[in-house]
Amino acid sequence: MLTEKDLNSLCKTAKRAAIAAGEYIQSQFDQHYQKEQKESGDSLASQVVTAVDFKAQEIILQQLNDHIKQYDLGVLTEEAADDASRLKKDYFWCIDPLDGTLAFTQGRTGYAVSIALVSKSGDPLIGVVYIPDLGDCYTCIKGKGLLLNDKAFKRNTGKADVLKVYMDRSLQSTPYFDLLKKELQIWTDEKEKKLEYQLGYGAVRNAIAVLNNPMACYFKFPKKKKGGGSIWDFAATRLFFEELGLIVTDGFGKQLYLNNPKSTFMNQLGVLYATDPILFDFVVRLGYQINEL
Repeated sequence: MLTEKDLNSLCKTAKRAAIAAGEYIQSQFDQHYQKEQKESGDSLASQVVTAVDFKAQEIILQQLNDHIKQYDLGVLTEEAADDASRLKKDYFWCIDPLDGTLAFTQGRTGYAVSIALVSKSGDPLIGVVYIPDLGDCYTCIKGKGLLLNDKAFKRNTGKADVLKVYMDRSLQSTPYFDLLKKELQIWTDEKEKKLEYQLGYGAVRNAIAVLNNPMACYFKFPKKKKGGGSIWDFAATRLFFEELGLIVTDGFGKQLYLNNPKSTFMNQLGVLYATDPILFDFVVRLGYQINEL
């Protein structure tokens, strides 16, 4: 069992690792680097990988290595094979060295470094997200609240007159996208709100954007094809939302489970982040409607 002192030490180390990787990533933003495609989900965003991803991962693991040995921790990281240590150890580091690689390679914002410490039961205890192009570092220990650049995070709780919907670009090619837009427009009209879409961020930045807006959501509906993001895309931000009392669930409105022994992919259950319970109920119902098509 990790003590409060242990968690504080682990969080500080994860923060240093995320910043070190992020500073390296940003130094390569306008440089030439090798870009490849990997076998992953069914979207381009999930298939793009660069030499920068691998180097950022190396930097993070170097920083975490002593604590991995000291505390006998497992490791799950995007650019390495799943060694199943997450299923054997009491806790594992869950690492996305460069989430939003496609945005990075296209020279636009939307990328981040994400590190979480997750229990074998699938619950995050530590979350760290560093946004290289903004220099923002979010850190969180379960039960201790969310910090932004070492200060207590304060949400924008202003007038919620605009619903901001964050989504992946791949959602536009789904057969239900027109229905989705229609239902969202009907809902916002009934609530007398404006509707805005934001596409093109990685999963981590989408979740961060939601918690920074008074009325917003980000969702990935369940689907049969593999993909839908992976555990490392959501581990840190799940903890952020829980600490803020915001809503984070799977696509069916149940707790977002982060250690499926069968796969790291989340496509079978989906994910949902929302700032408002009424909005959450609507998106869950919409997901069921789409799932029946």
